[in-house]
Amino acid sequence: MARGLREAAAAAVVLWGCARPAAGGADVVTSPQAEVVTSAGGVAAAVAEAAVAPVAAPPPTAEEPRSPAQIRAEGNHLRGARSRYLQQHAHNPIDWYPWGPEALHRAERTGRPILLSVGYSSCHWCHVMEAEVFEHDEVASWLNAHFVCIKVDREERPDVDAIYMDAVQAMTGRGGWPMTLILTPDLRPFFAGTYLPRDRFMAVVQAADERWRGDREGVERDASRVLSQLSREPPAGGEDGGGASAVLELAARATASFDTTYGGFGGRMKFPTTARWRFLLHAWRKAGGDALEAGIRRTLDAMAAGGIHDALGGGFHRYTVEPTWLVPHFEKMLYDNAQLAALYFEAGAALGEPRYTAIGRSTLDFLLREMGATGGGFHASFDADSGGEEGSYYVWTRAELEAIVGPTDGRALAAILGVRSPGTFDASRSVLSRQTDVAEVARALGRAPGELLALVESSRPRLLEARAKRTPPHRDEKLVTSWNGLAISAFALGYRATGDARYREAAEATAELLWRLHRADDGSLLRVSNQGHAEHAAILDDYAFVAVGLLDLYEAIGSLSALRRARTLVDAADRRFARPEGGWYLAAAGDDSLLIRPFDPYDSARPSGNGKLLEAMLRLAAATGDPRRWERVDAAIRALSPVLARAGLGASGVADAVLELAGPCYEVVIAGDAGAPETGRLREVADSLLPAWAVTSLVAATGPTPEQLEALPALAGKDAGAAAARAFVCVRGACKQPTTEPRTLRQQLLAGWRH
Repeated sequence: MARGLREAAAAAVVLWGCARPAAGGADVVTSPQAEVVTSAGGVAAAVAEAAVAPVAAPPPTAEEPRSPAQIRAEGNHLRGARSRYLQQHAHNPIDWYPWGPEALHRAERTGRPILLSVGYSSCHWCHVMEAEVFEHDEVASWLNAHFVCIKVDREERPDVDAIYMDAVQAMTGRGGWPMTLILTPDLRPFFAGTYLPRDRFMAVVQAADERWRGDREGVERDASRVLSQLSREPPAGGEDGGGASAVLELAARATASFDTTYGGFGGRMKFPTTARWRFLLHAWRKAGGDALEAGIRRTLDAMAAGGIHDALGGGFHRYTVEPTWLVPHFEKMLYDNAQLAALYFEAGAALGEPRYTAIGRSTLDFLLREMGATGGGFHASFDADSGGEEGSYYVWTRAELEAIVGPTDGRALAAILGVRSPGTFDASRSVLSRQTDVAEVARALGRAPGELLALVESSRPRLLEARAKRTPPHRDEKLVTSWNGLAISAFALGYRATGDARYREAAEATAELLWRLHRADDGSLLRVSNQGHAEHAAILDDYAFVAVGLLDLYEAIGSLSALRRARTLVDAADRRFARPEGGWYLAAAGDDSLLIRPFDPYDSARPSGNGKLLEAMLRLAAATGDPRRWERVDAAIRALSPVLARAGLGASGVADAVLELAGPCYEVVIAGDAGAPETGRLREVADSLLPAWAVTSLVAATGPTPEQLEALPALAGKDAGAAAARAFVCVRGACKQPTTEPRTLRQQLLAGWRH
C-alpha cells in the first residue's frame, strides 16, 4: 500500500528532518530533529514558497468565528470531553472539535477541509507542538477561518488513528505523533505529516487552503487515489502457510537481525517489541537453538539493566532513543509494563532464571503502587515530561546522590548506577542503569561486590523519597479496556509464578471492574472510562485482550465466571469484527464516521487483535474440546496465512498461533481437593512451567461439578480415582495415561516441546 501511494504522490517536501519509519510492524515515533510532510498532489512548490510567507489575515467567511481570545476564555468544543488529552487542548484559541457528528456535519455543511490532529496525553512532542503552534492567536485565527479543526485522542479512538496513521505512513514513508493531516469534508486525506514547528505548519495549511480553493478537482482526484490505496487489503488465504516448520524457520531467520552487542534488533532506537520476543521465546521452547536462546537472554538482560527500566521505582519506559537501551523516551505505558511483566515471568520459568521472575515482580509492584486505580483497574500512562521538561523526574547527578547518602557511598552508587560527568542524559545528568560490572566497580573502590549490592538496596528508599519531592510526571487516569486486559494476564501469570495473593486480587478486581463498568446496556464492550464514565465503542483489541486475560485468570484460580465471560467475548468478537476474506477488522460495522473499516493484523508496541483473538479461540478450543472451535481456529489461521507470509515477525501473534496450533496443544486437568499437598505438587508443575501451549483446569478429587461440566464437557470422567490427586494431559480429547507423579506430569507437558 505505502509503495503505491508514494508513487502516486507528486511531491514530498522535507520540512523538519525525518520521522521514524514503521519498520516491520514496530511502533512509529517522531524524533525532535525530524519531520516530513507530503501532499497527494503537485503542491510541493506551493508549500516551499509558503514556508517563508507571513501569516496573512483570513478573508471574510460566511460563519464569523469567535475570536481567539473568546475561545481561550470560554473554551472550545473540547471543553466537555473527559479525555485528558482533549482537556489539555480545551482552551487553545483554536476552535477544536472532538471527532463526531457535530464536526463532520460542519465540514460537510461549510465545504471546508478538515485539519485533523491526533495525539495522546503522555506524548512529549504533542505538548511541544501545542506550545509552539496551537497556543498562538495568529495560527488560531487562520485555522478557525479556513478549516474545521478536529482533535483525536488516539488511545480513545484507535480506529480513527489506525486509518490516518496508515495514510501518513503511506504518503510520507514515516509516521508518528502528533499526527497532522488535512482531509476533504468527506474524510479523504490529501496532506499528511506529524510534528511541525510553527512556520512550517503555517506553510502547509496555507498551501492546502490555496489548493483547496484553486484546484478542487485535482484535490478530489488525488484524495480518491489515497482512498483507493488505503482500501487495499492483503489477499485472502486458504493454505496452511507451512505450519510449524514455516514459523520455526521464521524464528531462525530472525537471529540474523539480532543486535549481538546490545540485545534486541539492530537499529538506532530500541523498542521492546514484546509480541516478537514472546513468539521467539515460544519458538525456542518448541525447537531450541543456541542463537535464539542467546538473543532472548541478551535482550532480556539488556532491557533489565538499561535505562529503559526504572532502576529505582521499577517499571519500563516506552523505548530508548539510542541503541544501548540506556537513554529512554520517558513515557511509561500500562500496555508495555503488562506485556513485559508477563514475558519476564514466562522467561523465568522457561529459562530457569529467578532474576527474570524478579523483574516481573518489580514491574507488577510498580503497577500496583503507581498505576492502580481505586476500585480496580489500572491507569493508562505517565507523561515523559515533568514540570515541562522531559525526563527531569528520573535523572541524577553524582552531587545529588552524595547529598542523600554521603560522599563515600554516593561515589559508589554513582559508579554502580552509571551516574557520571558528563552525564548520559545531558551535560550534567545521567539516567540510572545497572549496565556497569559490579565486580569491576568493587575492585576499583576496594569494596566487596555484595556490600555494593546491599548499598543499592538499602539506599533505594532514600532515593525514592528524594525523587518524590521533584515535580512528578502527570498520570493519564483513563482506563483503557484492552490495556487492562493485558494487565489481567500479567497479574494472573504473576500469581501463578509467585503465589503472591496481591496479584490474584489485582487480576480479579480488574476483571470485575471491566465487566461492571466497561459494558454497554446491550452487553457490548466500551473502549475507555474516565472518572467512572465509560464511552466509545470497543475495538477488536478490547475484546481479544480481555478474553485472553480472563482465560489466564481462569487458569490461575479456576474461576468459571472468567471462563464464561471469555467465551462470551470471543464469540461476540467473531461476529462483530469478522472479515469475509478471513481474520477480523479493527472496528465493528456501522460507524459512518470512519473512512474505511481498518484491518490491522500486525503487531506493534501492542499485540494485534487478530493474533490475540486467535490465541483466545485456540485456548477455548483446548479447554472445551469443542470440534467446532478447533475448526474455526484452523480456518482463521489459513485465512491469515498471506499476512504471515508478507509480514514475518510483524505478525508475530499470528505466527505464535500457528505454533501453538501445531502443538501439541494440551488440555490439562488436575483432579484433587484444593488443600491436599498432592494436588499442590501437581499444580506446581504446571505453574513452574507456565506452558503457553496448555490450558489447565482444576476439579475436585471426586470430579467436576455440574456447572463445570456444563461449561467444559471435556472434563467428564476426570477424577482422582483412588489417589489423592491425579493429572490428565489430553490433545483434542485423546488423553495420555493419567498420573499422580509430578515428574511424569512434567514429562507429559513437555512432550513435543523442549523447554
